[in-house]
Amino acid sequence: MSGQSLTDRITAAQHSVTGSAVSKTVCKATTHEIMGPKKKHLDYLIQCTNEMNVNIPQLADSLFERTTNSSWVVVFKSLITTHHLMVYGNEDMICLPLLGGIVDI
Repeated sequence: MSGQSLTDRITAAQHSVTGSAVSKTVCKATTHEIMGPKKKHLDYLIQCTNEMNVNIPQLADSLFERTTNSSWVVVFKSLITTHHLMVYGNEDMICLPLLGGIVDI
């Protein structure tokens, strides 16, 4: 067993069904498991920030949605993931603090 909660597994499955790999990876990077986000998930999200066909506002919305979770672990991991993407991701990720109003730099 991976340590993921049932809620995490169901949410990841919902994103799999809808075909949103980015949202699924955000969900997997910000599980209820008390440990840091897995490197493979962070690396995938960084790779996504450099892809032309990835919707950066959707990625930001997915992260923002996870910060409203009632679990402090999920919120903390969302903030860690956001910071990691702002430091190591594409320069478009610098706009993440704006979350609601991402502008083109």
